[in-house]
Amino acid sequence: MSAGKLCGMARGKVIQTGAVKRQDALQFLGVLRLQCGAGESLVTADSPWSPTMGLLFGVALRDSCAAAVWEGRQAVALAQMARQSGRDQWEIIHLVLAESRREASAESNLFSARLLALLDEICRLAGAKRKTGVVVRVPEESWLVPTFRRAGFAITMQEDTYVRSSPFSVTAPKLRGLRKQERGDAWSLHQLYLRTTPQIVRLAEGRTARDWQLRRSSSRLSLKATRWVVEDAEGLVGWLTETPGKSGELRIQLGVAPGNSDLARDLLATALEHAGEQGSSLIRSRVPAYATDVHRAFAVYGFTGSGCDLVLKRSLAIRARDLAQMQVRRGNARDRLSATQNRTLLNRPSPSARQTAGAGDGIDSSVPMLDGS
Repeated sequence: MSAGKLCGMARGKVIQTGAVKRQDALQFLGVLRLQCGAGESLVTADSPWSPTMGLLFGVALRDSCAAAVWEGRQAVALAQMARQSGRDQWEIIHLVLAESRREASAESNLFSARLLALLDEICRLAGAKRKTGVVVRVPEESWLVPTFRRAGFAITMQEDTYVRSSPFSVTAPKLRGLRKQERGDAWSLHQLYLRTTPQIVRLAEGRTARDWQLRRSSSRLSLKATRWVVEDAEGLVGWLTETPGKSGELRIQLGVAPGNSDLARDLLATALEHAGEQGSSLIRSRVPAYATDVHRAFAVYGFTGSGCDLVLKRSLAIRARDLAQMQVRRGNARDRLSATQNRTLLNRPSPSARQTAGAGDGIDSSVPMLDGS
């Protein structure tokens, strides 16, 4: 296993960790056997993902990777990672442990040890690929949370999941300014995100304007999504994303400017109407805890909560040379923005001017400021 390393001994067997390589047929078959027999993932994926296809074609997918832990010849832990759209960080999309249904038994320490070895390997691989961090979504009540925190992951956000089954007999009101997203809306959507998201979440997520582009570079096996925006005289004040999933499921996400609870309800009614027209059988949505207007809208339309997830992240150190390369890529991304968006960027004060202005507000001007674009 060229990319792996020895971790120690367990039950008299040598523990190895490393990236999953299809060239090693015996180890790959062992991982595939674990994948098929371990059951559901212990983590929650941010988008639709096929674990089997992801394992078989992961090498061909851009910025995706799978890591495993072996005890002797037996694979005992497996994780699949994909790059978050627009960001230089990984998300753990799928994670399974051998015999993990026995986590409440006396051998729970063994599962924690396997998971710690796996997370250590994931972070090592992410660092080698110059990723700035690793993100994972874990059910709030999961026994994995303390182990993730021991591995250096910190809780950054809480998300509630809402579901509603058909029929969706809702007639949406006619929304003034509702239209499909256009190419030039990415910058305005990012500004709306900055206005509606707490700073601690923004810093943890690391979103940029690229996350809101119609065509985003992503390694995920996600289906085609449709994004709607709502515009008024002040600019964009709301958005709605609809992503068809398996078995007639429709995944939706929505956001509104602060104080627009009526708009949140109207956007949700629009999604319900579209689901009825498409013959969807289920609507599912994740809502951050801070989005109070959106939470109220789901309560009004009879959605039920199906669970609560914690978003955890481990930040990784970046070498100065790698940071310079990231800045070059960010500059190239800005060059592809529309003329209006570029004028907005040019009119922004320089970093030195922002630091000088911040000095009067109690901000240490010697500390480099993060650029939210």
